Amino acid sequence: MSVQLRNVGELLSPNGPVFQVAYTALRTVPALAKWLVILLFVVNAKSWPLMWHIRVFRPVFRIWFQHRLLLWRTMFCSRPVREKRIDEWLDSVSPIGEGPFDKVDVYKTRATTDESDYNGHLSNSSYAKTLDSARFYTAIAMFPMFLRSGGWIPLGGTHFIYLREIPMFAQYEVRSMVASWDQKWLFIIHRFVTKSKGKKTKGKAAKSSPEQTGTPDQTQAVQNILRASLSTSADAISSTNSPFPGTPIGTGSTPETSAALKAAAASLVSTEEPDGATLHTIAVSGVCFKIGRITVPPALVIAANGFSAPPSEFGSSLTAYSNKNPPPHWEKAKAVMSVPVGGSTKALRKLFKDGWRDVPESERWWDQALSGVIEQKRKARLEAVSVLRSGMEGMKTLASLGLE
Repeated sequence: MSVQLRNVGELLSPNGPVFQVAYTALRTVPALAKWLVILLFVVNAKSWPLMWHIRVFRPVFRIWFQHRLLLWRTMFCSRPVREKRIDEWLDSVSPIGEGPFDKVDVYKTRATTDESDYNGHLSNSSYAKTLDSARFYTAIAMFPMFLRSGGWIPLGGTHFIYLREIPMFAQYEVRSMVASWDQKWLFIIHRFVTKSKGKKTKGKAAKSSPEQTGTPDQTQAVQNILRASLSTSADAISSTNSPFPGTPIGTGSTPETSAALKAAAASLVSTEEPDGATLHTIAVSGVCFKIGRITVPPALVIAANGFSAPPSEFGSSLTAYSNKNPPPHWEKAKAVMSVPVGGSTKALRKLFKDGWRDVPESERWWDQALSGVIEQKRKARLEAVSVLRSGMEGMKTLASLGLE
């Protein structure tokens, strides 16, 4: 009995195996907890404090740094040389000569754990969170001259159409492009897509594989949903629903023009990407342009940043406009905002704020820059987006009445 008690005492002594195991376990648990906390902190990096602000304002930091670097490089140059260098840099960051419906800005990101739901997919709320960054990225790329003049671009609303989920850890892109605009609102289409690794595409004519677009019945169902939401049938475009009452869209148009309008409208609901990427979600954002509390016409902002109709609309033999071969209206725009030719940021701000009202309609270079085929496409696309907007406005009316 004494031997057994002695053995038990040895086991429970400070130098015994039981105490050593317990001591090691107690020291190990805090270490495991520490590494678990660090791991949890790392996998949720995109949700750290101020990370949303860093992601959203990242393009602002980048272009600000480029501007400051240019100022440092030209600090010992004469004033005329410095102003010319700055003016050339401003032109280089503007979409001079591009078509407003042709420019696509791509924002790349990944579906991290903190933005995914319990099913292992990107959560519904994360789409809106990602769009905050994508819209800011698009604004910097498309409208640098407007933002430079002190303008801001508030969001009026966003509508989502979910087609298929984005798996957790998947890298995806938000492809943003102008859908249309009216006298106040600019509508932007955002397409959430993923690319298949190792897949070779066949140029712009490449179509999605069966795994990407689903069965014919599924694809048709998706397109029916989209058409019901956006009403994109060009045949349904009439004077009664026209954004400009009394001006029927397509009246007196040639077969080629009618075909172009139908193609423009149908492009808003295409479930296929030119490079064969998988389309997951479509979002439509409505934004407007403000100088203080004053609304600026979207056409003025679009043209002032260099967007234009193609050269064929102005009888030019060029295949496309560019920074070196700017569109006809760019000279008039530069006369307002370019310092080397007598313009200024102050003059541009005044034009945006209320100066455009004093310009006769026949002399409004921004309307002339977006005439012809651009105006036809704008009307066709606006018809599609307007139906969606009308539906959302109807829901807002119901909500204001307290109805379900």
